[in-house]
Amino acid sequence: EEYNRSCRYGRYLTVKEFKDVYSRIFGGDASAFAEHVFRTFDADKNGRVDFKEFLIGLSVTSSSDVKKKLKWAFNMYDIDGNGFIDKQEMISMMRAVYKMTPSIKKPDDVSTPEKMTKKLFAKMDANGDGEISWEEFYDGAMKDSLVLAMLQLNPD
Repeated sequence: EEYNRSCRYGRYLTVKEFKDVYSRIFGGDASAFAEHVFRTFDADKNGRVDFKEFLIGLSVTSSSDVKKKLKWAFNMYDIDGNGFIDKQEMISMMRAVYKMTPSIKKPDDVSTPEKMTKKLFAKMDANGDGEISWEEFYDGAMKDSLVLAMLQLNPD
């Protein structure tokens, strides 16, 4: 329904239309987060999300398969696609999440995107090289339900 209402000629969503959908769903400023989600949904990288890409993206993000959801999240957080999440990428993602959820009170130790990034890196960057690999991301998330919750991937 939301897809059809937002699509140009009913065939695809542009990044602007995708942002509009997210803005209607979330109360805060969801545009930055929507851009990141759009990037992961746009499988053929043509700047548009067609209905098939939209359905595939939704099936992954709403899946009960935690590993599949974590892989999707990792790919979203790995903004430059080099196979690692660096601190700037994590801060960028956390800023987008915090902008989208301004009414959610954050504990003092994660009250800013920078503090959240520091906490996530402390828990996930196992070898301390300043980057999080897929394996570190997965292992860190699976060992700590708080990390899953912070990544908004709690399987509950």
